[in-house]
Amino acid sequence: MLGYETRYLIVAGIGWIRWTRVADVEDIWLITFGDEPRAAKGPAGGNTIFRGQLDGVAWYLRAEDLALPLRSPHALLRPVASTQMETQPAQLFTGHIGGRAIARAPGHSAHLWGRRHAQSWGWAHATLADGRWAHLLTATVRGLPRVSQYATSEHGPSLPFVRGIVTPPAVRVGPFTVTAEPVTFIGLRYRDTDGSTIWCYHSERARLIGPGFDVDGAAMEIARREPLEGWSVAL
Repeated sequence: MLGYETRYLIVAGIGWIRWTRVADVEDIWLITFGDEPRAAKGPAGGNTIFRGQLDGVAWYLRAEDLALPLRSPHALLRPVASTQMETQPAQLFTGHIGGRAIARAPGHSAHLWGRRHAQSWGWAHATLADGRWAHLLTATVRGLPRVSQYATSEHGPSLPFVRGIVTPPAVRVGPFTVTAEPVTFIGLRYRDTDGSTIWCYHSERARLIGPGFDVDGAAMEIARREPLEGWSVAL
């Protein structure tokens, strides 16, 4: 049995819905964004990332794919990686989250699985309404050096050996930089397969800059094994 599995979708700047299984426990998470992001978590039950209800908020979404899937990490590292990820990097979502109607709003979705989560990571993703996208990832796992990779709609996945660095509230991978104000992050606590806690901070108001991209409203995450002092945690 896989140690953990996660499926999520993000409607850029609007909502993030996350289904996860760690060991035999399945949960559903609903995070909505705005001036004050809100988060709720509960047993998955019959909920999926595309249809469900949690904490009095119902959602129904369907996706139109604008690009082919992207695999992470790079193929050279998959035999030893503790986590695998397949991202649908450019989608348009139609439906609703609570009382908010959504019509062909840009976003993306992904499927992650593996023995355990990475030890730490910095991540960012931007999807534009015209189908262009950019994806950055730098991560550490036990027993291996940091690995970093980026890809865009114009540039296939780089080798996993570009320079990557996380200096909250910034993440740098290769020629790309993404940053957001600390007050825009929502903090969540994930449970890893060994029972330990991962502190994950997520913003939908990041600025991503790199070759061919200067985007406001990108998604970004900083995740680590200790909390960031002074940063708020919702769940």
